[in-house]
Amino acid sequence: MIRLLRYIRIYAILSCGLFLSGCITSGKIPAKVLAINSLASTQENNGSFKGLEFLADPIPGKLKNRVNIMYMHGIGWTEDRTKEQLGNEFMVGLAKAYGLDVEDNYITSLCGESDYNAREANSNFIYIQNTDPQYFETIIPGQQLRLEQLVCMDRTILPVDNNLEFAVYRVFWDDIFWNELQFAHVGQDDYLGSSEKLAGLRRKFNRILKDDLVNYGFSDAVMYLGPAGDEIRRAVGGAMCSAALDAAGYSFEKQGASVNKEDICNLADKTSIQLNQFAFVTESLGSKIVFDLMREAQRDNKDSIIDELISGSEVYMLANQLALLSLSDLSLTPQAALSPSASTEDRPRLVAMSEINDFLSYELVPFIEQIQKRTFKNGRASSGLRTARDRQEAIEKLGFDMVDVRLEFADKLISIVSGFVDPKDAHSGHAGEAAIMKLILCGAKNGQVNTDGCLAAAYEDN
Repeated sequence: MIRLLRYIRIYAILSCGLFLSGCITSGKIPAKVLAINSLASTQENNGSFKGLEFLADPIPGKLKNRVNIMYMHGIGWTEDRTKEQLGNEFMVGLAKAYGLDVEDNYITSLCGESDYNAREANSNFIYIQNTDPQYFETIIPGQQLRLEQLVCMDRTILPVDNNLEFAVYRVFWDDIFWNELQFAHVGQDDYLGSSEKLAGLRRKFNRILKDDLVNYGFSDAVMYLGPAGDEIRRAVGGAMCSAALDAAGYSFEKQGASVNKEDICNLADKTSIQLNQFAFVTESLGSKIVFDLMREAQRDNKDSIIDELISGSEVYMLANQLALLSLSDLSLTPQAALSPSASTEDRPRLVAMSEINDFLSYELVPFIEQIQKRTFKNGRASSGLRTARDRQEAIEKLGFDMVDVRLEFADKLISIVSGFVDPKDAHSGHAGEAAIMKLILCGAKNGQVNTDGCLAAAYEDN
């Protein structure tokens, strides 16, 4: 309970900043890369990663190099609530990095909208559902909540030039789980519909913070840390299988308006397909979801299409939640060992993009170092990560390479006050910074942004 209260307190400060940032003249701070560190290296500022452009690869018979990008959002309303869709800022930032003239809401589908019950014919999105409905027991004995639909996923192809394109698959789970599980618990309290009368008794700004902080935000994290988190991961796994088939030419339209997770993954596992490299972009809680799913795939001792998708991939974690939410993973039973394929040169690489002023993010390398300093093995205290070999063994046990990108870009709340910046911008403003999008696209070599041979490097930051 104390831990939950601390989490609420952090979110309260974040949300206060969110509100204040809309009311006070801000001071723009240019984006800066402070350090790029690698878990594999004992040296500071020596990290490397490929970047999306250099993950793009050819397939015989296809005209363009391509990388398939899966985007996973975080807690609800992490972006500007006046925007129609989650994940749109990343899409717009990707297009503008190549000087493409786009509108802020040029990418649309039914995914990310509030109406998840619509079934209009449209070939760029698909729903993933359970084979059979799941029923969750509630606090009232014998009373259950039903969950059948899981996620909605859409696909947008972004042609960069005659030789390069990005296929972006955005996975949306927030509204479905809100409607089916969260609303029954906290929906009587938000400032919408029949609950407006009760919520309207609050002072205006307390009401706004209650919705943004707890009803639409904190409740997502609490739900994920319980049994519903298993369903979210299964849903994302189903989305990955569907995306693999779509990327190989078996389109959403051929798959159907709605598919169940088991059938679509069985089909993907049994189908011989060629795939361009997959990569992942995650925000906030989405980082923990994808990390957990990948760990499960690495430890299940089965070869599946999901193993193929994550092999050699990079996961760009914007405001990751791993250190904070991994407190829920503490267990009295040993973890299953990695399967052999997870300890090869094709292991996925986590690239944590962390704004130094973000309340909710913790860099990955110090997190792993801290655990290693304070843990025990066979009853004996660990000696920490003192050598390169120690670090390599830690990577092999984790199943991931890890790189931290330490950033500063959040704008001041008040231009003349240098001691405090906008907490919301620090947590969710990565995709709005052209310099950071260029870093994600071009990658880094030995602690420096890579501009050699990167097409995005030729465009001015805007």
